[in-house]
Amino acid sequence: MKKWVVFVVLGAILAGCGSGGAKEASISESSTEKSTETTSSTKQSTAKTKASSVKKKVTFKAADFQIEEAAYQIKIPDNWEVTSEEDFDFYASDENNPEVIMIYGMKKTDFEGIDAFKNAMIGQIVSDEDVQIKEESRKEVPYQTAHYSGYLYTVATVSDGANVGIQYYFLETEADYVVVNIAGLPSFYDRNAETITEMLNSFVSVEQMNTQNL
Repeated sequence: MKKWVVFVVLGAILAGCGSGGAKEASISESSTEKSTETTSSTKQSTAKTKASSVKKKVTFKAADFQIEEAAYQIKIPDNWEVTSEEDFDFYASDENNPEVIMIYGMKKTDFEGIDAFKNAMIGQIVSDEDVQIKEESRKEVPYQTAHYSGYLYTVATVSDGANVGIQYYFLETEADYVVVNIAGLPSFYDRNAETITEMLNSFVSVEQMNTQNL
């Protein structure tokens, strides 16, 4: 069994923090002028703030990959880039922010059930000495996507002073036990709940997708 290398995830997250994770807001200051000019400036500033606060609609693109001989598809945001990582069957990350999705699977014949697969993976996660886990953050709940059922296991970790949240979606497909791993800074989950749900619901085997389209 491949080792579920959690510190690879942390490295990707922390590397992104220095490049695009933190953004500074510029604040303009105006000198004291007439009250009418101040009022006008305030209105313009408020209008700009409202415009910038409107959440930009996320658009998605389809990405195909394989778990051994089984073909799968998932939709990811347009600004995410797919790269090859030997420890995962699928790996994609945000081009500008420290956010990643990783997928890894094994044949169902290799385990007695999804619980055995899940427990084996979690055992590797919690025993990794390179990862500092916040024990109180560990949670496990049943989870259902548009196509598959399984479990969601969440955990918060600390690396070099940075808080990193990791979500593991353990899913049972027609042929495989799969873990979809989404990692990012805590603020990522706060502002992207709908995007994460969209990605999980789009994950499907090509065989099942073709059958549904008949």
